Amino acid sequence: MSKKDELLKKIVIELVSEEAIPIVEYLKGKTKISEFIVAEELEIEIHRTRYLLYKLLEHNLVSFIRKKDKIKGWYICYWDLNEEMIEQLDEKLRQQKIDKLQERLDREEGNQFYMCRNACVRMDFEKSMEFNFKCIECGEIQHPIDNSKTINFIKDRMKELEAEKSTIKSKVKKKTKIEA
Repeated sequence: MSKKDELLKKIVIELVSEEAIPIVEYLKGKTKISEFIVAEELEIEIHRTRYLLYKLLEHNLVSFIRKKDKIKGWYICYWDLNEEMIEQLDEKLRQQKIDKLQERLDREEGNQFYMCRNACVRMDFEKSMEFNFKCIECGEIQHPIDNSKTINFIKDRMKELEAEKSTIKSKVKKKTKIEA
């Protein structure tokens, strides 16, 4: 399996579900495929096939044209896979993860957290103060906890994602220089 195929699979699982992978793989390399043919070939109910195709469409992984059947008068959709969107979606997902990690890091660095000996519930200072520093589950006294490991983990993960991002950008620059 090529890296592009692995990336496509990862993105489809993350954005839609693993159930959509056969549809994506079926559409790969083909153009203007009827949803009825996709459903029949993959032995998936037409309603489920349409649902998955529309979920893929939400993220621009597929596109379609709609034509009216001259005999039955129904509209039939013909689908294509947008393989050029893979790298853009990967970049978008990576940036969303970085943004969420940054929010979490800000929260971790900006708050003091408390927890009981049994580690039932982790609460910030304000929430813990509301309950008089007693655990809402077991009633034990809560104590401040050290969240430096969590902060370091978040920072490391952000560095990994940023490194992936810069690696991809350098590959794109090399590719455009070669093409020029």
